[in-house]
Amino acid sequence: MSIIFGVRSAEHKSVDESCLERLAQPTGRYAPDGSFVEVKANVGMGFQPYHTHTRSKLEAQPLADALGNMLAFDGRLDNHEALQKSLDLPNTVTPDSEIVLAAFRRWGTSCFSRFIGDWAIALWSNADQTLHLTRDHAGTRTLYYEVVDGSVVWSTYLDTFFADRVQRDLDETYIAQYLASQPIRDLTPYKRIHAVPAAHCIRIQGDRIRCTPHWNWMAKDEIRYRTDAEYEAHFLSLFEKAVRRRTGPGAPTIAQLSGGMDSSSIVCMSDLIRKAEGADSGDLIDTISHYDDSEPNWNERPFFSAVEDFRGKSGLHFQVSFESRTFSALSAESVAYLWPGADSGSFAQEQELHRALAPKGYGTIVSGLGGDELLGGVPTGTPELADLLVRGRFGSLCKQAYQWCLPSRTPLFYELTGTIISTSKAYSGLSRQSEPPHWISDRLRRYHAAWRLDRRGLPARLRILPSRLFAGKAWESILGTLPHLQPGVLARYEFRYPYLDRDLVEFLLAVPRAHLARPGRRRYMMRNAMKGIVPDLVLERKRKASVQRAPIAAFHKHRRNLEELFRSSLLVSHGFIELSRLNAALERTCTTSTAEAWPALLRAINLEIWLRGLSGKVNRASISGAAVSHQALRLIET
Repeated sequence: MSIIFGVRSAEHKSVDESCLERLAQPTGRYAPDGSFVEVKANVGMGFQPYHTHTRSKLEAQPLADALGNMLAFDGRLDNHEALQKSLDLPNTVTPDSEIVLAAFRRWGTSCFSRFIGDWAIALWSNADQTLHLTRDHAGTRTLYYEVVDGSVVWSTYLDTFFADRVQRDLDETYIAQYLASQPIRDLTPYKRIHAVPAAHCIRIQGDRIRCTPHWNWMAKDEIRYRTDAEYEAHFLSLFEKAVRRRTGPGAPTIAQLSGGMDSSSIVCMSDLIRKAEGADSGDLIDTISHYDDSEPNWNERPFFSAVEDFRGKSGLHFQVSFESRTFSALSAESVAYLWPGADSGSFAQEQELHRALAPKGYGTIVSGLGGDELLGGVPTGTPELADLLVRGRFGSLCKQAYQWCLPSRTPLFYELTGTIISTSKAYSGLSRQSEPPHWISDRLRRYHAAWRLDRRGLPARLRILPSRLFAGKAWESILGTLPHLQPGVLARYEFRYPYLDRDLVEFLLAVPRAHLARPGRRRYMMRNAMKGIVPDLVLERKRKASVQRAPIAAFHKHRRNLEELFRSSLLVSHGFIELSRLNAALERTCTTSTAEAWPALLRAINLEIWLRGLSGKVNRASISGAAVSHQALRLIET
């Protein structure tokens, strides 16, 4: 994906090109086609192209028009033909950036809701001196901004904000949310640097900052067809379109093939499309598969091998295991990560992956994320039962609950009680994981509580069916786990997500839950639609199990290292965690086979390793003075 960045200086202060050139330096190694800048008075924009689809080669940015508007656009407009027709743009090779600027002149800020595709936009409106920063409905492109003393800096990569070696404070709300395994939404690890929320537009006019949505996940109307076949045909047509949009000509593309239904369906649908166009097996999309033969609950090899046999083409195979985690920081000679989560072992895996992908020039990775949440992958009838509950259809509720009890042999009382509790939580806005680990400090608990107790939108929730609220929660969970949000350091790949295609998402959110999953039959609609396209072994496999053995084994293996890690802990010295409580949880995990505590502990370990790893690239931590009410860890990029 291309890189966009820029600066709007305080009023009456001009921007010069040298400022933009400094901002371009940290991301220059990800921009093989150079850097281009445009300056108009107090606004400057930069564009570093990375061509991943054929239409991207039409771009010449940053783009300015006769009215003084300026634009930097990263991404792909999938509905460019319809937009050109609506805007009376006869040229069939009009770049997407020109379409965006023409749409803004015609429709104003309402134009953003018309753009279907994967994109991030920085647009300066000269008429009202307003900067617009916005991302597509699913946030498939990153975009960050910082406002300091009237100046605004923005970029698609966090690296840009360290161009001038500025001093950075860690955001303690982010720390609290991260350690509690809760959504971080627009937070970053650094104070004042925020992410533009997906499906929203940040409008900065003078000192005023407004955040407004341009798309909503809430389905306006429920889709009702007479037969299952009609639902399946509609899904199949939209799924084909979503895959076609993301696997067309451009930079070399590789698809993740895990052996699950989601990634397998993408690969097989891509084959169907290409074979219809006359391609042979050698021209089919390349794949990459990860496996761990030592993990009894995560044996993916038989399933992705079945897909490879079915399509007549093998892919790249990588053996990965949680046991390869070293729980040690990267060496001082290694590049520093700007997000927590990596250790020396995971960095070695990234190096291995880069050595495999770089020679063939893969620029894009197609991911199957999102399918499980949107297509009824979770085998539960709670959304459907909750709707019957709030509608007062108690007879139907008991009948349907009984049907859902049969496959799992769950007592009817438990099914009904669970439905009532889940419905209550959905309307209150509480999460099942709302309580942070007991070893988090009281100060971070207050940050977490302040973030969690935000009840904006509660009256609106009370007017919505619970199944829609569950769908919204699932949608939010997808957006917080997408891999492009925490990129590697060796290469920046463009991730594409067919299941997050807006046309497909709007359809799936409007389909009645009973057509997505039925008692004893998850993925009901998808399984029927993909029959004959995906091998039966994959379509009929049981739900993929989670990794459980390897994490516990890794904790046991590195017990002494973990104890030493927290003996002189930065998290402890800065009051983020209570050491005695954390050590007790660590002791239980390392001496027993329980898997309950390790995910939360891993968060603390990752954060500790991340802070220590920065010591080779960042000046030593210092404590802020009495001017603030709490301690803040200061990090200075060198």
